[in-house]
Amino acid sequence: MKRSYTLALAVLVFVVLGCGMLGKKEEKVEIPTNTAESTPVAKDSPAKSTDSSSSSSLSMEKYEEIKNGMSYDEVAKVLGSPGEETRSSTVGKIELKSYKWEGDKYQRVYVNFRDGKVNSKSQSGLSGSTVSKDGDADITKAKYDQIKNDMSYEEVVKIIGSEGEQISNSKSGNYEYSSYAWKGPNYSRISASFRNGKLNSKSQSGLK
Repeated sequence: MKRSYTLALAVLVFVVLGCGMLGKKEEKVEIPTNTAESTPVAKDSPAKSTDSSSSSSLSMEKYEEIKNGMSYDEVAKVLGSPGEETRSSTVGKIELKSYKWEGDKYQRVYVNFRDGKVNSKSQSGLSGSTVSKDGDADITKAKYDQIKNDMSYEEVVKIIGSEGEQISNSKSGNYEYSSYAWKGPNYSRISASFRNGKLNSKSQSGLK
């Protein structure tokens, strides 16, 4: 009888403990999760600009502002953007550098520096595309024949009747060189080069 009582007591204790354990299993434990949803991301953060374009708005007016003796910084300020270095060399103690500026429709400005100062410049396409077949200058063979060596630029302009397009300008020692072009219809053209303000060479194509 005593043994049966002890066995019944043991069964009762086991049942009580089992129920307690089942109760604990039903308790829900909140476990923090580290997911992307729990960490807000700023989707509207501005992206850094990677636009490094240095395209220039070139014009004949800006080109004409470039003068011999200017520094690179002064030229870049006139043209409105940094140029692209195309050449750099040293001859003895003289430092030579060349830069190029590009614009729309084949526009180009080239500037050469000697010891950090402009000593020559040239351009193409500033008064219209260089590949255009037509210009608006009223040029003829008769006008071309009137142009003589030692004439000034102003005298040549008076004969032709319009300003020329400066193609290049440079200075070497005591000499300053400039070249101009007048473009007419159907590929016609007059080119004139000046040394210290006096005509020293001329050429033509397509004139009648």
